[in-house]
Amino acid sequence: MNPVENSTILVVDDTSENRKLLSRILVNAGYRVTAAKDGASAIELAGSLSPDLILLDIQMPELDGFATIAALKEQEETRDLPVIFISALDNLDDKISAFRSGGVDYILKPFDIEEVLARVKNHLSIHNLQVQLEQANLDLAERVAALSRSQKLLRERERKLKAFIDALPNLSFVYDGNGKYIEVLANEETLLAARAVDLLGRRIDETLPPEAAAVILSAIRQVILSGKTRVVEYRIPVLNGEERWFEAHLSLMESGPQSQARVVLVATDISERVSLYEKVQKLANLDPLTGCYNRRHFLHLAEQELERVQRYQRPLSLLMIDIDHFKAFNDRFGHQVGDEVLSTLVEVCQRNLRSVDLFGRYGGEEFIALLPETSLDDALRTGDRLQRRIRETRTAMPAGQLAITVSIGVSGFNTGDPCPDRIEILISQADQALYDAKAAGRDCLRPMRT
Repeated sequence: MNPVENSTILVVDDTSENRKLLSRILVNAGYRVTAAKDGASAIELAGSLSPDLILLDIQMPELDGFATIAALKEQEETRDLPVIFISALDNLDDKISAFRSGGVDYILKPFDIEEVLARVKNHLSIHNLQVQLEQANLDLAERVAALSRSQKLLRERERKLKAFIDALPNLSFVYDGNGKYIEVLANEETLLAARAVDLLGRRIDETLPPEAAAVILSAIRQVILSGKTRVVEYRIPVLNGEERWFEAHLSLMESGPQSQARVVLVATDISERVSLYEKVQKLANLDPLTGCYNRRHFLHLAEQELERVQRYQRPLSLLMIDIDHFKAFNDRFGHQVGDEVLSTLVEVCQRNLRSVDLFGRYGGEEFIALLPETSLDDALRTGDRLQRRIRETRTAMPAGQLAITVSIGVSGFNTGDPCPDRIEILISQADQALYDAKAAGRDCLRPMRT
């Protein structure tokens, strides 16, 4: 059985009808479901059941959703549980508060069944990958611990380094203080940068890429100076044609002048662990449908950019983009066509924005773009260009070609203007401008109010 579909979900809502509806939807999808009617019960159940995901209502008596998640974050056994807020509150401040409190997503009531199932599956997948990554790290730590115990035992039984190296199932090297290969032992020569016979007598900086060579040479010198073991990671192309990641443990074998010192390096291939970590990062940062930044990661990057422009007093602008009459597209043509419309919009926007611009999905059919080093006037021109490109684009569907339009709100400040201290201020200004654009009949662009 799919481990994601077999997951346990805790539904928390003070309304019995909502609990029953969500429970029925999730059970029919193959999940195990437990329900709680208030925050206190949710905290107790989360601690005893360790669910894989929590669906949490915000508006509840006594302990509301924000107080409940705060209590969960205080307990070690529940602090890492993913929480999706489900609420009728459509206020921007409430949504921002939900994400700041530690929520991973926000679903509006009345909710769409397909949307709930899609978001639940997405976050369960992310959580499952995170658990796998943690287990991989635990397994790796156990391997390192086992290796250290073996090293100690071998040192006690025999002081000869060669016997110790031959007993290891990893790539093993002995270098002098200049990084010259003294010995090379490998059970899998395809994981070497070159044949062992071709490495002997040569230096690291002659055989490895500059970045990897610099990392290892620096570690060799530190081991010789301090006598302490060092651990480094590096990436190199190997004989089988691939690029592989390695974790290397370096220890002092013999001290002395640089050319006479000896350092042993034991390298372990960690490419699978790195690949898993990159997959988790991608799932955590990107919108699964369109591939652009998700809201959480966009806000994180936008805050960093705001700090930069504050420091250097540079201009910055922001666009809020909303597809006109998107609900009508979904109602008339179905969600599959709606998904195609969203993906097409993202492709057009990313193709017509600069590589330094940030672009993300803010929620539903609403998208957001941050334009560094861009004055308000230039941002208006950019928004006008995006509108024209989107208007000219057609989305293919069984019945023919579908054209869409967007409304855009623009906010920003020029060099020398007062700089807001929070990115939410720029977002709020652009959101108000977007409201003005919709009020003006849609398919138009409006700057922030002054």
